[in-house]
Amino acid sequence: MAFCKTVEYLYEALPLRPFQDWLIRVHMDRCPSCQARLLSREEARGLLIAPESVGDAGALWKRILSRTGGRAAESGRRPAQAVVRWRWAAVTALVLTVAAAGFWLLREVERPGFNVSAAGPAGRFEIAYVNVGGAPAQTFVYQPQGSDTVFVWAQKTP
Repeated sequence: MAFCKTVEYLYEALPLRPFQDWLIRVHMDRCPSCQARLLSREEARGLLIAPESVGDAGALWKRILSRTGGRAAESGRRPAQAVVRWRWAAVTALVLTVAAAGFWLLREVERPGFNVSAAGPAGRFEIAYVNVGGAPAQTFVYQPQGSDTVFVWAQKTP
């Protein structure tokens, strides 16, 4: 039973078709509990229908149409066409949005006033007031040498 669970996890974890096929074949050949649940060839053949015993598929379709009043053909095509149209509309809207945003960003970047380095370094770090739990707090500020990182620790005043 644990082997079956392991095979299930491996099957779901690796979605590679050749690996999954090999895993199922090997598992079915070696696992007695899974082999006990399989049908024999004779039982499987008994469930299958030969093509000559199916009959005429066209006559079956005519009977279905006569019982539904011909509505099956009409209702079956409209939703599919509507779904395709909505998908195309969504894809077109997405492409237009991405293109417009790209052109806007390109225009902004190439403007003469746009310069990333124009923003100067941040000024001196200053804390005006800190409250912890509704009461004034004591703060500790630490900035490593050669770094722009600032660590602030606040604790209740004893």
